[in-house]
Amino acid sequence: MKTVVPAILAKDVSTFEEEVKKVEKFVTKVQVDVIDGKFFPVETVTPEVFQEIETPVEIETHLMVEEPIEWVERCVAAGVTAIYGQVEKMTDKQAFITAVVESGLRVGLAFDLDTSLTGLDEWINLVDGILLMSVPAGAQGQAFGEGVMEKIKKVRALSPSVLIVIDGGLNIETIKRCVEIGGEKMEFAVGSEILKAEDAELAYRKLEQ
Repeated sequence: MKTVVPAILAKDVSTFEEEVKKVEKFVTKVQVDVIDGKFFPVETVTPEVFQEIETPVEIETHLMVEEPIEWVERCVAAGVTAIYGQVEKMTDKQAFITAVVESGLRVGLAFDLDTSLTGLDEWINLVDGILLMSVPAGAQGQAFGEGVMEKIKKVRALSPSVLIVIDGGLNIETIKRCVEIGGEKMEFAVGSEILKAEDAELAYRKLEQ
């Protein structure tokens, strides 16, 4: 099953609420980027903010932080349903995976555009999803990076069943190309293409189709 998920990168509560409200009538979940200013020189809303907004949508968290394992309890308390942690500042991938699984949430590892997938075969059968950045992590509105295409092939060769999440620079054409390689079990985290559109629902429907 292929799914499009709005990706929210908000630096303040009002922006976060505005973007959630913009999509909540036509989606079942959103992916929220949490950046701590150490992984990338930007700070976003933290998981604690999620509870301040009443919304029917599920929230998945993409942690672009130093030591994602230290954020797991905060994400659990915030009511998220899945946690993807960037591996670049993660000391122990096994410990992170175990912590999320034991909390009862879905777990995924996230790889920046230039980060090698070396060693992925050790963890791929322990996670629900692999998130591949198709732009350099940290900002929305960037151009699609071709380097992700080979990574999609590698992940799918290692596991026919793991969910592959592509994040960044996505539009109708780049999504089609990814699906040709990655198959049915894919998810596309889309920010600007939906959230900055004049009609967010129309933009979402076009990508979904």
